[in-house]
Amino acid sequence: MLTYLWDMTLPQFIIISLILRPVTLWASPSDWQALDSIPESHLELEVAMIEEVMVEATRTNRSIANVPTRTEVLTEEIDEAASMEPSRIAHLITHSTGIQVQTTSATSNGAVVRIQGLNGRYTQMLKDGFPMYGGFSGSLDVMQIPPLDLRQVEYIKGSASTLYGGGAIGGLINLLTKKPTNEQLLHLNRSNIGAQDVNLFLSRRQGKVGYTALISRHIHSPYDADGDSFTDVPSIRKWAVNPKIFFYPNAQTEMWLGVQFQVEDRVGGDLTLLQGETPSFEHFYLDDQNSQRVSTQALWRRTLASGAIITAKNALNQFNRELRIRPSFERPNLYFAGRQRNSYTEVNYAQSTDEASLNLGLNIVTDQFEESLMVANPFLRNQQCQTLGSYVNHLVDLGSAWSLESGLRLDYAHAASKLSASNGEWFVLPRFNALYRASRHVTYRLGGGFGYRMPTLFNEEAEPLGYAGIQAIDFANLRAERSYGGNFDVKYTAPLPAVSGLLTLNQMFFYNLIDHAIQLATSSDSTWIYRQNGMRILSRGFETQLKLTAYRFTCFIGYTYTDAFTLGSEKQAATLTPKHSIKGDLLYVVDGKWRIGWDYEYKSAQLLSTNWITPELFSTGIVVERSFGPLVIFLNAENFTDVRQTRFGSLVSAPYQTPQFTEIWAPLDGYFFNAGIKYRF
Repeated sequence: MLTYLWDMTLPQFIIISLILRPVTLWASPSDWQALDSIPESHLELEVAMIEEVMVEATRTNRSIANVPTRTEVLTEEIDEAASMEPSRIAHLITHSTGIQVQTTSATSNGAVVRIQGLNGRYTQMLKDGFPMYGGFSGSLDVMQIPPLDLRQVEYIKGSASTLYGGGAIGGLINLLTKKPTNEQLLHLNRSNIGAQDVNLFLSRRQGKVGYTALISRHIHSPYDADGDSFTDVPSIRKWAVNPKIFFYPNAQTEMWLGVQFQVEDRVGGDLTLLQGETPSFEHFYLDDQNSQRVSTQALWRRTLASGAIITAKNALNQFNRELRIRPSFERPNLYFAGRQRNSYTEVNYAQSTDEASLNLGLNIVTDQFEESLMVANPFLRNQQCQTLGSYVNHLVDLGSAWSLESGLRLDYAHAASKLSASNGEWFVLPRFNALYRASRHVTYRLGGGFGYRMPTLFNEEAEPLGYAGIQAIDFANLRAERSYGGNFDVKYTAPLPAVSGLLTLNQMFFYNLIDHAIQLATSSDSTWIYRQNGMRILSRGFETQLKLTAYRFTCFIGYTYTDAFTLGSEKQAATLTPKHSIKGDLLYVVDGKWRIGWDYEYKSAQLLSTNWITPELFSTGIVVERSFGPLVIFLNAENFTDVRQTRFGSLVSAPYQTPQFTEIWAPLDGYFFNAGIKYRF
């Protein structure tokens, strides 16, 4: 943090000073006294909008306003995002500043989630607290998760390995699903570029038993936005079925079991081949991917007479994926397929009072990948990793002004491949966070922690290669990547009784350092190898968020400054990382009638690996919903300024004159609109 402040240029310092100046003025002692004299009745809106949001990712089961760990939560935005993209969560999770969904393939449209300028492999995805995503499925995760059964999305930016183990170097995103109520929802959607969605969500609780179930069908016809005969959106056929059964045998016990089934076929490339034509010298490129996921999640929770809570949970996941890429007419097809199996088992003990909470736990994580080949090949890239971890997390209130949260995790990880095995690595991961309530309206948070990530075959750099020519991981000579990070933020919140509103301003600084960074590089025999050469990755900057609610309007503006680069033999700026980005939206709501949202995003120029600087980007869209009792009709116009990468150049790239190795820095589909209905019964 001090290093970042020391290295700031004068313009950056002026910008930060101007941003913080109003916070300082508003938070002066005289203003605190005036604000604190506001009757409690005027603060009801503030309490309703902030205090009731409970955070689960931090394991403290406290409201977001009383958790020292800086956490961001999305709730109301989920329904709006489901109207925009009902088949995936890519649009939903970009509602927060510092979050970028980076497309990794021009034809399959795979994508990863980047937090604060760090690569997507450093972001950990959770669902109901289970780390069941990543690995071989990493570039497809955000494209395959439908949002209609979600009730809350939680973000922790920066190193969070102390909470859930390795993988959360850059941060974590926790997707929380809905509890059983009496909600039934039919959702139909169609777009002008070939998307069709049929979704059914069922939920009911009766006595001691409840259930939820999401059945989702998504079809997308191949779409070519620029007429170059290459797909900008692939042909997609996807089924997803996610049932969960809940049991409440008594007031002290809760149990649930969830199952997820998913099948997807995704084909992109030359349109003439997708239409059944025979490959030729002019038309040959095809990217064909098939995947299947079967997973289970189970949880048992018991409240003891002392008030302590014991939780046991387990998740099993099997993901099969097959890639076939034809890179040229004369060269053989690239083929890569395999099966990844994961398991996560945890036992947790939690004791809480009004002033403190203690959380203890043990977990076991297994990850196994088996490559399958159409022909015999001794060079299989199988790999496996087993991790045994223990953690303790403690939160205490020191009076009404201070809350301190500290944690410590001890992990032991052992990994092996066909090439070599590690000797086992120990990881000691401390974290510390402090919350200071300067007044009822001004809070400060300071925190940081350590993290790690074990080497793996699956990185976003390997996706465009189709994993062709990539050597197996040499665990005997590769160490885990380690991270050290921290953040500091100031938050000002004030009710606006005159307009029935609420004003929130948040200013946050972040600093993330990744040591022993792993790179994908060419070897002497022209294959690809993962190696470490002392390179470090540094990401630092700040985020500014302003949210204003007045009458029926809600306005959000977020700005992110990101300075990300690598430190090796020389300093190099990070690619595909805009230094400046602005996100915002304006929402107008008339309960039971209208919901109108307008959002926009600006990205400054980005550096590509070819040293080319991209143009700046500005995209915007609008969604309109009209309710007629249980029936909602929606219309969404996305990117109606038609910003897309092919307006600035062709996606065709060397060495085979295909889109295979093209870096994606802008939208590919351009302008589109979709419409549909939501019917609750």
